[in-house]
Amino acid sequence: MILKYAIPTTFILLFLGLYFYEPHVQIIFYDRSWVHKEIEPITPLAGCFDKTHVSPRYNVSEFVYGTKKNEVQAGMPLRMGLDCYDFAGTIKQEPRTDRKGQSISAEDRTQFHTYWRVDLAPFGPRQEWMLKSFFATQDVSSSRLTLWSNGDLSSNSILQTYLNQYPDSFALNVVNIPFLAKGTELEGSDLLTRKDAKAWVDGDLIRLLLLWNYGGVWVDMDSLLTRDLEPLLEHEFVTQWDCYGMIFAPG
Repeated sequence: MILKYAIPTTFILLFLGLYFYEPHVQIIFYDRSWVHKEIEPITPLAGCFDKTHVSPRYNVSEFVYGTKKNEVQAGMPLRMGLDCYDFAGTIKQEPRTDRKGQSISAEDRTQFHTYWRVDLAPFGPRQEWMLKSFFATQDVSSSRLTLWSNGDLSSNSILQTYLNQYPDSFALNVVNIPFLAKGTELEGSDLLTRKDAKAWVDGDLIRLLLLWNYGGVWVDMDSLLTRDLEPLLEHEFVTQWDCYGMIFAPG
């Protein structure tokens, strides 16, 4: 008698569950000793990596930015994106100082850049979330975020709040593409006037020109920062798009 009602009820609940929810089922079996198999032993070499045999100018990044304290990726492959979150959680922030151990001066702040096209949509509460995440996670005493745009945003009430609250760490600037392209292969090119309905083409152009001219870190307007990026600033790299997609050019 119970089965008479239980079976139809089960099918109805299953149907409703599939209708309202999208199931994701993933079953993975890991070898319990996989971590040992991932470690690749390195046979000692003939001293060619001995620090006494290498000119201090060989590693330009180390010579310019100082000795590295953090790696941007794990030393072995991690499963299911653990390097995005679990590994990132092991990187600890340290007090920001220059190569002489002195506090960072206003001129040497890390420059962050982002871009918004005023002709596509007004800058509103949705775009403000990137600003909220930036100032909640980054050290404002050693960082400066510039919001570039193709029009004047100084009258925007949301942005005025941040300009007043972080006068040394936040700025607005109207982008001048021909000026930024001077002295590059793009100077005088028709590509400088290219635009599209989603700001993908001109957005890519502007980020490259800004990093070329000013250095620093590019952050898309649809990004949410969850950690201080300072531990990564000792590296220069371009990496794949996705959960790791970003361009770093400290300067």
